[in-house]
Amino acid sequence: LKKPRFAQEYLLALVDPDDEDALGIEDALRLAISKMGTTDFAKLVAEDKANVDKFLKGNRVLKEETLNRYLRPFGLRVRKELEKIVA
Repeated sequence: LKKPRFAQEYLLALVDPDDEDALGIEDALRLAISKMGTTDFAKLVAEDKANVDKFLKGNRVLKEETLNRYLRPFGLRVRKELEKIVA
């Protein structure tokens, strides 16, 4: 992750809601991790490489806490928000 600002903008562009071809957050993260390399990313987030591999293959769904740990090197996070529906 030599250029964190570039990586952050890259991820944000991949999930841009105004883009009809936008990816979901986890799919965008999978793409970014695969470009970085599994071993380097696993070290960066202090995660077992096998767990990162499972996530990349779609065999692991991340809890919000883990997703945020994976997004932290990019200067990003997710958060749940409850909104009132206007009827």
